[in-house]
Amino acid sequence: MKIFIDSADINEIKKYLNSGLCQGVTTNPTICLKCGVRGGIEGVRQRTIEIANLINPYPVSAEVTSDKVEEVISQAREYSKWAANVVIKITITDCQGESLLPAVYQLTREGISVNVTTMTTFNQAILAARTLKSGFERAGQKPKYSFISIFGGRISEEHGVEHAFRVIKNVRDWLDFHKFPGIEIIVGSVRSPENVELWSRSGAHILTIPPDVLSKCLSSARTKETVTQFLDDAKKSMEELEKETKN
Repeated sequence: MKIFIDSADINEIKKYLNSGLCQGVTTNPTICLKCGVRGGIEGVRQRTIEIANLINPYPVSAEVTSDKVEEVISQAREYSKWAANVVIKITITDCQGESLLPAVYQLTREGISVNVTTMTTFNQAILAARTLKSGFERAGQKPKYSFISIFGGRISEEHGVEHAFRVIKNVRDWLDFHKFPGIEIIVGSVRSPENVELWSRSGAHILTIPPDVLSKCLSSARTKETVTQFLDDAKKSMEELEKETKN
């Protein structure tokens, strides 16, 4: 299982990249705004390129800002030129619930890497996977990256974390059984260390985790207490060893 950092904060991304924990990044306009990005689409473009260069060859997902098929395709074509490791994040439907899979299919046929996102059901996920694979088959080759993003946290809000676990696991089982290699499940909307613990056992290929949640996963009051004790004991032991040496 890989870990993606759900952030546009360069310092946070560097932190986890340097820890060996970052194998990709996911962003959207809201995340960019919270991380201090300004200047509209040009600001987003510059930050995305900066992240792409920093984490290369790992992928960074950038989200289109339209739910109209032709506009999605146009934006995706432009965003894909920003860097070779940019993946275009496209919602599974528009605001009215109409499918955006025609855009996904067209872009995949063109060799553009796509992350189909905002999915909360098994059926959405397998239909998105089918569209991606059909695009590969029509093009005769697979894009560099292909993701289906299941929003575990949002499923949990309505049906509970165990139901979210089952949806993710069932999608992974389906992909494996029907031999859909190269399409990876990203679990998004990860909101707590408990989510990480449960969903990391679901068969998901990737968890995309906000820095604050990842920090909590690394923290434990008992561990801090133990480390302090270890260091205090080591210091005392070294002092005693030095006394022994002098004597």
